[in-house]
Amino acid sequence: MKLATFNMESFGSDRFDMAALRPRLAALRPKILELEADILCLQEVNAQKLRGASQRQFQALDLLLHDTPYQDYYCVASEREPGKGPGQRHNLVVLSRYPIKNHESLFQHHANAPKWQPKTAEPAYDEPQGIEYERPILKTEIDLGEKRPFHLFVVHLRAPIAAMIRGGKNEDRNWKSLSAWAEGYQLSVLKQISQALELRIAVESLFDEDENARIVVTGDFNATGETGTLRLLRADPDDTGSPDMANRRLFQLDASLPPDRRKTVIHRGKGQALDHILASAEVTDKTLSVKVFNYELPDEVFDAGSSDYAGSYHAAMRAEFDL
Repeated sequence: MKLATFNMESFGSDRFDMAALRPRLAALRPKILELEADILCLQEVNAQKLRGASQRQFQALDLLLHDTPYQDYYCVASEREPGKGPGQRHNLVVLSRYPIKNHESLFQHHANAPKWQPKTAEPAYDEPQGIEYERPILKTEIDLGEKRPFHLFVVHLRAPIAAMIRGGKNEDRNWKSLSAWAEGYQLSVLKQISQALELRIAVESLFDEDENARIVVTGDFNATGETGTLRLLRADPDDTGSPDMANRRLFQLDASLPPDRRKTVIHRGKGQALDHILASAEVTDKTLSVKVFNYELPDEVFDAGSSDYAGSYHAAMRAEFDL
């Protein structure tokens, strides 16, 4: 079974626009076809607003998948709110050759929102505010034709870029002070780690039911393997200090690759591994290969001004399992 993850780089506009889509279709369709994935996990898929429709639809994605094997796959997507359908931007999508038994979008189902009270806010907050993140985690259960379920989580965690502080910027959108920027940066990190905590506790609930659960967590983590975010998710015994819970750790499968073959984003000339595939021991033991499709990967900063580039600044990643 081949499982792949790919950040589509804000694919699709608010309204369906065929002319704007053509170069993106030409650039992205070969990328997803070469993955030959049985399960394809996508991030940053935008949904289009249709006149008279109660929910947004994935018109652009449907067109991308047309006349490919993926058009006949089972498909589920994250929701902006329960029962409200997909949001305009940054939706998560799972395409699966195998039936998807159930799915749900997790916001703060398992972990309580931390409290935060910036000192630079204008006007000031009278009391600490709950930190809520905007992007859900997509949880799915996939039927591989066996008695034991296959649990798959897809994520797009918050990037560590300073979040907005009330009254913290001038009219030109520049920060009023470094103190305000620093608190904005703190807020973005808190949002990312809160998402990771929600995910880790959701994984724990599965291990509570089955110590040998088959679990994969994948997507754009906006974090490298050395960060606290990935360490929290992996729960390595060296970090937890609890070897008796080692069977609950998640293994970072892409960490087995050499650094030059692991990078999924190039930022100012430096390759970074921000997209990952994590797996429970039961799945890790059956991993056959891991590959990052990062050939000809452009620089997300230096090449961002190129008007003729229509692909993604993220590389796709694929793992193959003998399940």
